[in-house]
Amino acid sequence: MLIIKALTKMLEDWGDDGDDFYIYYHIDIGPEEIHGASDLFSFELISPKRLQRMTHEGDIIIGRGCIITGDFNGKKLEETLNRIVSKCSHNDITKANYNLSRYFRWEMDE
Repeated sequence: MLIIKALTKMLEDWGDDGDDFYIYYHIDIGPEEIHGASDLFSFELISPKRLQRMTHEGDIIIGRGCIITGDFNGKKLEETLNRIVSKCSHNDITKANYNLSRYFRWEMDE
């Protein structure tokens, strides 16, 4: 079974209002039974207000790796991430990682 081994906030940018935020995370996910083993993924938590501001400035946003919410709630975020990880679990770790890469950016070593 896959679990979240670490969730690290890499960048946090808040606007003037509490509903204007952009937070960049790294998330380490790996097999529960193997200590220290994980793969690195990343995603952004973005508010609709920030998303609108970004697109009005001409940016193009590609959906994979973006989680959009109107209210920052750390507990709800962790519950959602755990649900995604559980849904993507597979006996073959490569297939599990490909499943996870539908939601997050897989930071594979090239």
